[in-house]
Amino acid sequence: MKRQIATAVQRGVKLAILLFLFSFATETPAHAYTDPGSGALIWQMIAASLLAIPFYFRKVVLWVKKKVNKQ
Repeated sequence: MKRQIATAVQRGVKLAILLFLFSFATETPAHAYTDPGSGALIWQMIAASLLAIPFYFRKVVLWVKKKVNKQ
């Protein structure tokens, strides 16, 4: 079970890195103004999301294990 979760996490990380790199390859001009604080806010939201995902899924996995053990 742990090996399957680890494999799934590794695939997710690889996919996230690939999508991140792909986003730089598809860059187009925006013709818009963004102040420097907006960019910092966007990076902060991305970092917080990436750090929160493992904690959330750990909670879900523990909840599922608890439900399975009760049956």
